Amino acid sequence: MEPMGGAKLDPGHAPSVEPLPSSSGSNCSDLTLKLEFSTKVVEHEYIIGFTGYFSAKARSLYISSALRNAADADALEWRIVPRQNPASDFPSDFELVHIRQASPGSLLTLEDHPYIKRVTPQRKVFRTLKYTPSPEPAAPCNATRSWQSSRPFRRTSLSLGTGFWHATGRHSSRRLLRAIPRHVAQILQADVLWQMGHTGSGVKVAVFDTGLSEKHPHFKNVKERTNWTNEKTLDDGLGHGTFVAGVIASMRECQGFAPDSELHIFRVFTNNQVSYTSWFLDAFNYAILKKIDVLNLSIGGPDFMDHPFVDKVWELTANKVIMVSAIGNDGPLYGTLNNPADQMDVIGVGGIDFEDNIARFSSRGMTTWELPGGYGRVKPDIVTYGSGVRGSGMKEGCRSLSGTSVASPVVAGAVTLLASTVLNRELVNPASMKQALIASARRLPGVNMFEQGHGKLDLIRAYQILNSYKPQASLSPSYIDLTESPYMWPYCSQPIYYGGMPTIVNVTILNGMGVTGRIVDKSEAGGELTSTVKLPIKVKIVPTPPRSKRVLWDQYHNLRYPPGYFPRDNLRMKNDPLDWNGDHIHTNFKDMYQHLRSMGYFVEVLGAPITCFDASQYGTLLMVDSEEEYFPEEITKLRRDIDNGLSLIVFSDWYNTSVMRKVKFYDENTRQWWMPDTGGANVPALNDLISVWGMAFSDGLYEGDFTLADHDMYYASGCSIARFPEDGIVIAKNLKDQGLEVLKQETAVVEGVPILGLYQTPSDGGGRIALYGDSNCIDDSHRQKDCFWLLDALLQYTSYSMTPPSLSHSHSRVAPPTGAERPLPQRLEGNHLYRYSKVLEAHLGDPKPRPLPACPHLSWAKPQPLNETAPSNLWKHQKLLSVDLDKVALPNMRAYRPQVRPLSPGESGAWDIPGGIMPGRYNQEVGQTIPVFAFLGAMVVLSFFVVQLTKAKSKPKRRKPRIKRPAYLQPQAATATGKSPTV
Repeated sequence: MEPMGGAKLDPGHAPSVEPLPSSSGSNCSDLTLKLEFSTKVVEHEYIIGFTGYFSAKARSLYISSALRNAADADALEWRIVPRQNPASDFPSDFELVHIRQASPGSLLTLEDHPYIKRVTPQRKVFRTLKYTPSPEPAAPCNATRSWQSSRPFRRTSLSLGTGFWHATGRHSSRRLLRAIPRHVAQILQADVLWQMGHTGSGVKVAVFDTGLSEKHPHFKNVKERTNWTNEKTLDDGLGHGTFVAGVIASMRECQGFAPDSELHIFRVFTNNQVSYTSWFLDAFNYAILKKIDVLNLSIGGPDFMDHPFVDKVWELTANKVIMVSAIGNDGPLYGTLNNPADQMDVIGVGGIDFEDNIARFSSRGMTTWELPGGYGRVKPDIVTYGSGVRGSGMKEGCRSLSGTSVASPVVAGAVTLLASTVLNRELVNPASMKQALIASARRLPGVNMFEQGHGKLDLIRAYQILNSYKPQASLSPSYIDLTESPYMWPYCSQPIYYGGMPTIVNVTILNGMGVTGRIVDKSEAGGELTSTVKLPIKVKIVPTPPRSKRVLWDQYHNLRYPPGYFPRDNLRMKNDPLDWNGDHIHTNFKDMYQHLRSMGYFVEVLGAPITCFDASQYGTLLMVDSEEEYFPEEITKLRRDIDNGLSLIVFSDWYNTSVMRKVKFYDENTRQWWMPDTGGANVPALNDLISVWGMAFSDGLYEGDFTLADHDMYYASGCSIARFPEDGIVIAKNLKDQGLEVLKQETAVVEGVPILGLYQTPSDGGGRIALYGDSNCIDDSHRQKDCFWLLDALLQYTSYSMTPPSLSHSHSRVAPPTGAERPLPQRLEGNHLYRYSKVLEAHLGDPKPRPLPACPHLSWAKPQPLNETAPSNLWKHQKLLSVDLDKVALPNMRAYRPQVRPLSPGESGAWDIPGGIMPGRYNQEVGQTIPVFAFLGAMVVLSFFVVQLTKAKSKPKRRKPRIKRPAYLQPQAATATGKSPTV
């Protein structure tokens, strides 16, 4: 997990907080709650994870046995930290140990023990609330109270402010009059199930939060309250846990979904909003022992490689605990999903408002676990109301909050209510419940699947599906239609064609039949419980576009948190220090991708080394914000490719070892103050790549506004060009020295900073190279002014050899720098990039490149074409081939609400292929004949119309016959015949 609120943490910080005032009576006030987060590692404390559950005595023996074998065993001072909580009397799969002066060798010795799985540091989380005056007038007691949050980088509460959802603008003189909404349970028609006698009875639901008061009037079935903190209280001193519990199970005022459910309160945060990893692990173990059915976790963070936490969540769902978690409040940016909601086995919940719009704060997909080689999963799983939702106040009364931590208990309450409606409880498990929720969800129009998942929660339809459910496997998504826009974005945004990079769609199998399963062929199905799934696929296929229109995005050399510390590209963003959004064209470069598509370019993603693509098929290779190293074979191949006509555009970023040391933080894995292993980009690696052409970037760090080609631009923590060929074009601007500001808090302006370079390689038919020192202007994360126009100009240069006059004749053009005035940046000594690099491996002395991996080998399916092709300019995006629905029997797919029919027994899984389609390769001779026949046919039709026109002119004119009145307008006729007229 990463630090919050800044790149450097204060290990001595211990925040405090006042109790949250009640939202009823005279305690109402016009205050805004502001959340601030920070973290630290507990000195000398380690979590020892075991391979199974053991008694306290056995765990102690295993640890002492392992440490006796350590090389520094005599110098080690260690003890087991006592954990006094309800789980202490049961076997456990971890131990908390205090080891003084632990060496890396002793920790490795611990992991060598056959019963010890992992050793990780103990972590401490701070969640601080501060009161600030509200800019709005005092609101009545039942009005919305605002929560404002900085982006959390730990597993933290995901509540958010709501005031801005109801404002029409700062300067407006009138405001919308909004009706007070009904309670969210009634809006989702929970009262229909209540009238049928279903109120959550017999279902155990756990709330992991800040506790609950013993005599709160809203709850009648609090089965157990447990405290996992070091405070001697079970009460909620903040109000967040009470609100979440109220949405699920309140029986009064702000009605919850399942008032008769068994409520288990787990207090895992103190009144000072402090928690520890070990508290969560103990509480999770206790939840398994208590056979909890539903667990709500309104917390999140981006670290899906926090192994003890993630592994324990997998164990919970394997024990039939249905976990519901908030997807995160980091929207509208894409690639911002929080863990554990981004896990496959967890129901990840996004937020909408009461007008069914996706809440701006709700995090968007895709999941970034699978990058760079694959493609992320669809998340969130489902969305529901999360803006201005009413829930229980801390002592009594109701209050309103917003955030995905509000949407999460809405779904958790609905799941609890649904579980109570099923007679055979054995059928209810995390997979079957998730299947029912996503199959019944209502598709929101005009919203893609990485924003809404499978759609809006529909409680009644989910009830109908769940009560007729039979154990089966299903798919998420249930079909692939690359022509369905906008739901299937980004897949629907670009057709596929021969020779393109594979289009990867991540489909998850949900197994409602058991904890484990495997994929088998139909012929292998024996006496086991099996289920047949069918995946309909529809795509649009076009002829291969010309080389000049094809752009290849280098994803392979982009890294992000976790597991390493990669700083943000814009150092001004101190509250958001880490680069963790994937650096993908469909996450934080989404707007750039949409722009390139609108300009007619086809953008493909390279998820393998540079050695694994055919450069003759592409006009431009686009490298943006690269942090990874390069194999020597990649450097050699790129030089050869550019000599043969491939062009290269590089958007670099800052790299300065002194600044990197300045933005260090206390790393939670190595337990030491740690510098980033690269800057905004890995400039030394980029310099190795482009050095053969006499090019290099500097270690300068610059910032400022300027004008280029009549466009306003902003340089955000970028570097400069240190070397460039003398016959190239270089543009320079006056910028502030941000490196000096960071290191010495001094301000200085540097004149003539080279920021842009264009170069035509000298080889016959060689490609072109363009360098720019900052990527922030095409990155959605903190972009202030976009430079898409510049990207267009660079692509015109690289793809068509058209030098933009606005750049070549610019007054800012300077002589190319030679690099003699200052040395080039060197890699930071002692960096740990090799620990998570795909290119480097540990070696005595400096890390060395790994052996070049083999390129991915694809097993191609047998082609069964559905289109009759013809030679044309159909590669243009406005003229796409489509499936002839009259010829092909396709699954019934209604707009926005697909209905996929399952296979009947014995039914073939293949589509019927219309007759007359030639299998295999397109016949070129036939393709050349088609235009001739088309021309002759057009001439015949034209001749026919000419003859008819001539005949019409030669005939004498005739008077128009009088139009006879229709029979149904003649009442006499109808009466005479005795029959009623037929309409």
